[in-house]
Amino acid sequence: MNDLLSHALTPVILIYVVSGMLALGLSQTVKQIIEPLKNVRKTISAIVASYIILPLLATSIARLFGLDPSLRYGVVLLAMAAGAEVGPIFTAKSNANISLSGGILAMSIGITIIYIPFMLGVLLPDVQFDVKHLLLKLILTIVVPLLLGLFNRSRFEKIAHTAEKYLHLISRLFVVLLLLTLIGLYYEKIIGLFGTYAILAGVIYVIAGFGIGYVLGWPERSTMLAMGYMHGARNASVAVMVANSVFSDLPNVMLMIATMVILILGILIPVSSLCKIKPNPVAK
Repeated sequence: MNDLLSHALTPVILIYVVSGMLALGLSQTVKQIIEPLKNVRKTISAIVASYIILPLLATSIARLFGLDPSLRYGVVLLAMAAGAEVGPIFTAKSNANISLSGGILAMSIGITIIYIPFMLGVLLPDVQFDVKHLLLKLILTIVVPLLLGLFNRSRFEKIAHTAEKYLHLISRLFVVLLLLTLIGLYYEKIIGLFGTYAILAGVIYVIAGFGIGYVLGWPERSTMLAMGYMHGARNASVAVMVANSVFSDLPNVMLMIATMVILILGILIPVSSLCKIKPNPVAK
């Protein structure tokens, strides 16, 4: 069974990532992405938090709790990834600033493609990999589908709307398959992590990431929640793509990413319900 799941992992990751990026491109216009990012303070805050504060936070937490190198790689790699695709979903559930979360998602994916290949060796100096190969792989699987989606949305809007629904469905189906595949491969190890410092480190990271984003979104609560979700939840599709390429011989890296995704969902799903903004009553 493990051999079957191991062989299925790479195509499942590829279909999930490509369909998700195509759906993201088809669902937005360039104007919709750029408009919420015109607030310079929020945009710079999001970039600094995502690509300086969060990776350093993950590195510090992993070292503080003395995590095994492979587990540490998983935490840091996920922290380096873009905001998660579920970030706008959490934002919408809380009736918060979904246009901002969508803009941050698209912007951070573009930055991440360059950031990870060149900064992974800086934050994890003991990791050796081919920078050019990783960069090319990320461009082909993430940037190209995203740009293709944006192009089709700008030229064929009706077709784009129809295709978007099916691609979102495919993406959601394959993210479930991906989680099931990872759980099937690592369920014994995931259970073994509970009660260890790895789980505590993951919980602290998710809560701290959400808190940092929330504070940076001050003073509007709608913006604070959007920033919180986009920094507390990180992009599993990018992280698993890189892990599968760079750390294929270190299965505990993927194990930690899978565990972190479970923690992100377990923490932020209840938060998105508890922090729901009540709509203003209509004036009579």
